[in-house]
Amino acid sequence: PRVVRRQAEVRRSAGRRRLRVLLGVLGTAGLVAGVIAFAHSPLFSARHVSITGGPHESRAEVLAVTGLGSRPPLIDISAGRDAAALERLPWVARASVTLNWPTGVRVVIAERHALGALAAGRRRVALVDGSGRVLADVARAPAGLAPLVLPGGPPTPGGFLPAADRPVLAAAAALPRRIVGRVASVSLRAADGVVVQLAHGPLVVLGPAEALGAKMVSLATLIARVPLQSVRRIDLRVASSPVLTP
Repeated sequence: PRVVRRQAEVRRSAGRRRLRVLLGVLGTAGLVAGVIAFAHSPLFSARHVSITGGPHESRAEVLAVTGLGSRPPLIDISAGRDAAALERLPWVARASVTLNWPTGVRVVIAERHALGALAAGRRRVALVDGSGRVLADVARAPAGLAPLVLPGGPPTPGGFLPAADRPVLAAAAALPRRIVGRVASVSLRAADGVVVQLAHGPLVVLGPAEALGAKMVSLATLIARVPLQSVRRIDLRVASSPVLTP
């Protein structure tokens, strides 16, 4: 009889332990479910979204790309994913998304800057930045951009020019601002390398996209001090020894 009673006590004790564990698990699960449900309530939704930077991206576009326009719960927002989605927009160089609990989201956008304008056909112009990314397709290029002439048509906004076009972009980036307005085109020739055609002036041969700073100083000096009306070609492949051909 004692053995039987002892066995029964052991079984009841084990049952009570299992019951306590089960109740603890259920209690924890209920607490977690309650916290999740509370976090998904409208009290913690993205009701206040501040956007700074990015004049080329409208507020509606930013909200649509990130999904913040639907006021999702902050707990469901992935700041990294939303920033990556914004950086796929043509004009966006960098973006950050910060959650400000309980109802705020802060979006900061740093934009790219157009460097040159490339003919895109049908009287359209593609704006390109220094990395070769096509930013926009417009009817008329803004003032102050270098006119680029490249083989083939540009990709759609958001795409990149081929790596072979990078020397032209480097030369356009090196052009002094006071000279850009006098440039008719910047292009690449097999025999001469990078060349700059001055409007109503000579063809400037830069050669490889190397020592561009020195070459541009030499070009600016020639434009300022030498009458170029009778000059047909300027060879600046050696920046310190320009060769002028009438």
